[in-house]
Amino acid sequence: MMRSGAAVAFCMTLLTSCAADVRDDAIGTTNDSVTVASAIDQTATSVSEQITQRDDGDAQITTTTSAAPAPPTTRFTPPGNKEDKAQIGGPLAPYRGTPMTEASQRAPRLALKIDNAPTAIPQEGIQEADVVFEELVEGGLTRFLAIFHTQVPESVGPVRSGRSTDIPLLMPFDGMLFGWSGANWAFRRLLDTVAVVDVGVYRKPSDYWRHPDRPAPSDLWARSGELLRHAPDDLSVPEPLWPFRTLDRKDNSQAEPVNGVDVAWGTTDVSFRWSTEVAGWQRFQNGARHTVMNSQGGFVGLAPQNVVIQFVKYVLTDELDSNGARIPIAQISEGKGTAWILTDGKVIEGRWDKPNVTVHTRFADNNGRPIAMTPGSTWVLLVPRGAASLIKERD
Repeated sequence: MMRSGAAVAFCMTLLTSCAADVRDDAIGTTNDSVTVASAIDQTATSVSEQITQRDDGDAQITTTTSAAPAPPTTRFTPPGNKEDKAQIGGPLAPYRGTPMTEASQRAPRLALKIDNAPTAIPQEGIQEADVVFEELVEGGLTRFLAIFHTQVPESVGPVRSGRSTDIPLLMPFDGMLFGWSGANWAFRRLLDTVAVVDVGVYRKPSDYWRHPDRPAPSDLWARSGELLRHAPDDLSVPEPLWPFRTLDRKDNSQAEPVNGVDVAWGTTDVSFRWSTEVAGWQRFQNGARHTVMNSQGGFVGLAPQNVVIQFVKYVLTDELDSNGARIPIAQISEGKGTAWILTDGKVIEGRWDKPNVTVHTRFADNNGRPIAMTPGSTWVLLVPRGAASLIKERD
């Protein structure tokens, strides 16, 4: 990874200059943006120097979809290790905390930028991600940066454009593949300074396809299994993002029972509710269960084991999307702030800390002790200050 002071300074300069994206490469593309939420207006400041380009922008449910079924999930098996089995007490998946073979710890890692506009629902494959970051984009909508390592579906979509908020998230992931649909020249230039492998649609067009039943720009799908072929040969075991709870590890003394959390992004309202039946936080979006497509063409509800609410400041740039909405940037390159960690039906109200753009964000309780996650998937929501509330009343 490029760790020099000059590289970091270059990144920090460009992070405020690449907020807006060019349109995805689709004819007739439109944007569903509306006015940005008041929670952002209260904490945002103006950035005067910007690029002048614009963006165009678990309970199983038996309902089926008209999309053609995708091949099954890909699990990485290195040559010569087909009989290698994960053992309890052995190596753990660095982003999920579940048993994994030592060889598979060096499996390719893939980050994909996934749309969450109304035209993007239902998404496909995001339920398999080890980690999902959710960030605010223009018009009060959100977008996902999904990290796949333990398992990678053959198809994921819809894939959309990158944002400058992605750079501080991606930079610590040495050797990560990054699939995305497009961005302005400043973002592309900045991405070249990060130690990820660019496998976006402009570089690997044959590894993407347009879904015939979806409107543009929410119609681009990644052949994610094919993207893994572009991974470097010398991948090392990645750094864990956080510690994980084990059977002999006691619950954090600051953990309190909680029913869930509500987040008001603006146009998008999101809720997570604890479910003992699925041992996860069921996700709701705009009042309905958030379901996604599985590889058989049916739907499955999203319910990660951990939900992190990371309160951050957003800056409203002077850039406008095609509907006139100003484009926000999350201030997460470095800094600290409040965080709520929801895990195992409880919440720990703590702090987040990111010393600089080259390292992962750390989450600790109010005594400074690192917070351990429940083994499984984790969603990290980069939430504007004051835009979330805990639901502590139990049904």
